[in-house]
Amino acid sequence: MKQAQRLQQAAALIRQHHQIVAFTGAGISTESGIPDLNGIDQILKKSHKFAGDVFRFLDPEEASADPSGFYQLYRQTFCQPEALPNRAHQALVQLEQANKLLGVVTMNVDYLHQTAGTRHVAEYWGDVRHNHCTICHHAYDWQKPSTSTVPTCPNCGGLILPDFVLRHLATYPDEIRYGQQMLAQADLLLIIGTRRPATSFRLNCPKIVINTSQSARDSLHDSNTIYLSGKAAELLHDIVA
Repeated sequence: MKQAQRLQQAAALIRQHHQIVAFTGAGISTESGIPDLNGIDQILKKSHKFAGDVFRFLDPEEASADPSGFYQLYRQTFCQPEALPNRAHQALVQLEQANKLLGVVTMNVDYLHQTAGTRHVAEYWGDVRHNHCTICHHAYDWQKPSTSTVPTCPNCGGLILPDFVLRHLATYPDEIRYGQQMLAQADLLLIIGTRRPATSFRLNCPKIVINTSQSARDSLHDSNTIYLSGKAAELLHDIVA
């Protein structure tokens, strides 16, 4: 089936359903200037820091050992306060305002869904607004991490790090529960900009996958899913408009 036909089918599904949930990954924010995992990998490899490994980069011990290197790369990847929501984020707001979207479950830490205006968001890893001193544990928003070369706590001089780094990328149980509650109520699931396969969601509802690439193997084994290949901002705008 050609993509134009799949777009028509996806648009029809959105018109027909009123308990839609969006599950989003890094791919939804690339057009806002925030790199996805492939882009982050390339940035890390070019820097020759943290062995080009994103998990070493986001390890609190590694970040504390080279805070200048960490923050130099952090501002090229996860922390970009000047980034603005793109048409994909705005399309989801449009669905929520039309009482068709229950909410968004996201793996992202960029806070762009909320900046766009989405009210119901489950953030599995939190977001860049939450930071703490590594010594006295005083809380900070993202102003210091985004502007100071190496942000330190004025109270004790300790290094300030993002919470999702300090937590070793551990998810938040309350956010997981909130996301699972939304997913359990979904009558249509939008899977946007993530490597997670559609078949991993144990839901009987139809699904629409939007990604720059898709797994042919996945599509062969999931007849309940429409696969759209391309940029999330363009495709979501087309099927929601």
